[in-house]
Amino acid sequence: MVAAASAPTLLAPGELQKIAPPATSAYFLDVDGTLLELRPQPEDVLADATLRALLGDMTAFCGGAVALVSGRAIVDLDRIFHPLILPAAGLHGAEIRFPDGARTFADASAVDDARPKLRAFVQKHEGLRLEDKGATLALHFRQRPELGEEARAFMRSLVDRPDLSVQPGKMVAELKQTAHTKATGIASLMARAPFLGRAPVFIGDDLTDEIGFGFVNEQGGVSIRIAAMEASSAAQFRLADPAQLRSQLAALRGKGA
Repeated sequence: MVAAASAPTLLAPGELQKIAPPATSAYFLDVDGTLLELRPQPEDVLADATLRALLGDMTAFCGGAVALVSGRAIVDLDRIFHPLILPAAGLHGAEIRFPDGARTFADASAVDDARPKLRAFVQKHEGLRLEDKGATLALHFRQRPELGEEARAFMRSLVDRPDLSVQPGKMVAELKQTAHTKATGIASLMARAPFLGRAPVFIGDDLTDEIGFGFVNEQGGVSIRIAAMEASSAAQFRLADPAQLRSQLAALRGKGA
């Protein structure tokens, strides 16, 4: 369930440390548009050494309770943050890597029927891009924003059974299994040590994160949306961009950005 939306409160510098102290909090972090700026192509995204070091430090002073929660596959998250390996919920919760290395895997066959139809649609529309993640299919229209409504409508036409749904995002629509969301991914990680018993903190930037914000709110945690402009969201708080988030995370360890 997603909480009622309102305009989140802008966090003051250093305020994250006060509302979500590392000793008692579990941090769940989205990647694209949150930890890292969005790029024209998904493969262009790569974490720099400073961010990797920051996340490594966070893992230490949060007792290991730091995880990535993303629409990307876990193998792609590992590419972005190499050589850093973190617990993760990938593909909107369809696959999980727990802190002890245990894994749950996504069922790629769920979107098999839609895959050739979507490939044919993309071939007919120059500038559209299909990102085949295995268990999910993402249709990007960032290069052709005028095709956004047509692209979303086509994606909705592929939902021919209740276990599939379309997840809208920033210049993208993604066909996925309905049962998996960022909320279910966070819940799965929260059921295991070292996340168990800590207050969840979820930070994201997109429509795909709203269900996660609502879930974390229900758990008495802290939800933060990365958004340049004030807008309605289930998130309680807001930061303007990934740079502001990095400054807040750096302040958790008592250092400047």
